[in-house]
Amino acid sequence: MSELQKTVTVVFNRKGKKLLSEREFINALFFELKWADPSGAGRIEAKEAQRILEAAMRQGLLELSDGYVKPTFDLKSVEVPLNYKPTKDLLKEIGEGGSAPAAATPASPKGEKKAEPMPVFSVLIDDIAAKSGWNKRDVVSRINKVVERLSVDAEVAALLIGKDVGVDVGKYLLEVKEEVLRK
Repeated sequence: MSELQKTVTVVFNRKGKKLLSEREFINALFFELKWADPSGAGRIEAKEAQRILEAAMRQGLLELSDGYVKPTFDLKSVEVPLNYKPTKDLLKEIGEGGSAPAAATPASPKGEKKAEPMPVFSVLIDDIAAKSGWNKRDVVSRINKVVERLSVDAEVAALLIGKDVGVDVGKYLLEVKEEVLRK
């Protein structure tokens, strides 16, 4: 059992779903999973989360359809320790380019959409954190409060908070609109 397969399994088991949007998958990695890293780095970065998603799709562990990913294997067949945390070895496993052996990659339809470099939500969180001086966890907490209070999508809440702290949110409007309309 590869560490990548265990990581994919943990994401779906924690979310309690069999189908996740790409954004949900990346956000679960980015916000909910922590590295089992003695150096104390702890959190998976957004770029790493994106690489994990792309590697899982390349290796045939995830199937992409209409912006949603689902595992291609039976999640119950994977034994994962209760408090599993991926290690930095996962990044070595997927490699910088994340290339997988050809035999491990099932045939996939040509023209399949490639995962985006970084979801707009993650970029907004980074910009808000940089402009406000808050850490990312505080930014997400504030976004969640706005989501609950105003019953809006997380991306919209991030725009509102970003505007309040002085982020130029105009450059994100179209991407957020597209993301919200895809839901």
